[in-house]
Amino acid sequence: MKRILQMSRVFLLVFFFSVWIWLRPMSGNFLNYLIWKATTSTQTVSGDIENQGAQIRYVAYGQGEPILLLHGGLSNKLSWFSQIPWLVESGRRVILIDTRGHGESTPGHSALTYQVFAEDTLLVLDRLGIQRTNIVGWSDGGIIALILGLESPQRVGKIIAISANFHPSGVIQASDNSQVDAISPPQHKLLDWLRGWWSGAGENHPALEAEIKALWRVAPQLKHTDLQEITAPTLVIAGENDIIDLPHSGELAQMLARAKIEIVLGAGHAAPVTHARQVNQLIASFLDLNQ
Repeated sequence: MKRILQMSRVFLLVFFFSVWIWLRPMSGNFLNYLIWKATTSTQTVSGDIENQGAQIRYVAYGQGEPILLLHGGLSNKLSWFSQIPWLVESGRRVILIDTRGHGESTPGHSALTYQVFAEDTLLVLDRLGIQRTNIVGWSDGGIIALILGLESPQRVGKIIAISANFHPSGVIQASDNSQVDAISPPQHKLLDWLRGWWSGAGENHPALEAEIKALWRVAPQLKHTDLQEITAPTLVIAGENDIIDLPHSGELAQMLARAKIEIVLGAGHAAPVTHARQVNQLIASFLDLNQ
């Protein structure tokens, strides 16, 4: 029995070491974030705002010119673990928000729409006394950034929209012609816990996923004329193997008043995690930051 236990420990050690190696550099970035979080002495402000029955959780690190990070659908503010430490250390104030229903934010009583997400975001900025900010948005977060650029241009400096679409047709269809499943594959029991952890919704993840998927089927609905009215300097970032159609991303950059596009080679829809070094370099260059 003792020998079996020893062999089990060795097996687990080898297994986790193999996973660690396989996930590099993601695992290294996450460890770096955990160390930074445990040791940082930077000023931290956190709290909640209430809107339409929801408690929206936010946290702000550091001081200086603000940068707002908006995560994607079915994830949470922790998904920026590869960006948070160096952005704070670059001398910027980094603001993170859990979209309603995600992370530490509650769903509230209104339907989940990009307009409601944008309204929540403005209320957080009001609470923090931020009149104008640069925004880095990933997927749904990029859509929210574009809506803010259209509807509240005075609040937006520069926009970086990563893997964002402006219309449901921009999502590449899966083999079963389901656009939504290309973003979020069907449920598998072994992955249920991980999905609930990643979205932060835990046991409420299935309900959140159903509502978010319903949103993806019909939104966003930004027209070319809408995009042309967005005057904020914008960097469109897409992965070479993104589930957002590359011609769609190119069309987004072309229609925006002041935009350019960068393609991250080898990346899919999760470039800020899987190709953080390249994405961070693009963010630093566009926002004139030291990395």
